[in-house]
Amino acid sequence: MSISKQVNVTLLSDEDVPRCFKILSQSFGHDAPFIDAYFPNHDTLSGQVQGSNRLLTWKHTSDESVFLKAVTSINGSECIIGLAIWTYMKDIPPQKLEDVEVVEEIWPDMNDRKFVSSLWEDYVKPRTRAVKESNGSGVYVLELLAIHPSYQKLGAGTGLVTWGTQASDKLQVKAIVEGTPAGRSVYEKCGFVAEIDEMMFDPGEEFSEKPKPKLAFMVREPVS
Repeated sequence: MSISKQVNVTLLSDEDVPRCFKILSQSFGHDAPFIDAYFPNHDTLSGQVQGSNRLLTWKHTSDESVFLKAVTSINGSECIIGLAIWTYMKDIPPQKLEDVEVVEEIWPDMNDRKFVSSLWEDYVKPRTRAVKESNGSGVYVLELLAIHPSYQKLGAGTGLVTWGTQASDKLQVKAIVEGTPAGRSVYEKCGFVAEIDEMMFDPGEEFSEKPKPKLAFMVREPVS
């Protein structure tokens, strides 16, 4: 198989979304508890249909979010190998999950719904603080980054992250990301530093056996 080392970053189309959601699932596997909770059954056909529809809804309803893909040439044909979603956030994020998602439909089991709702409330705390501290300037948030496991080390992650850091530099605002351990080296390479080494998640004693997300809250100051 001939794979080009050239990776391009461009806007993601609606037609690209199902392929990109599969990349998301393959990239994280079941090593990212927040992804498992937020996108239930993401490695099944029904879960991927639901997840793709949720991404499409997000893409169509958020003027401040930019959906990107990383592409390269494989055997002479263009192939998507990664995706990223960046959001220019000037208002604090919704504090309750039900203000973002149709929770009864996505998590019909009440315990699952309660668990992910609790994770969400803890997840948005650091970015809420960052938006407030911006004094109206806002922050650029890397909401999602996923690279197909078969095509890592080609520069796709760096390219997708750099798109957002350049955008934040133009606006002279901070860039932020809730980074997994696997992605941390890419973020550090792109100038991010950990403001919180491990974010706190406390969904309560009843969920003590469930895996908790391991995320670092990372920040990059704008470069003039």
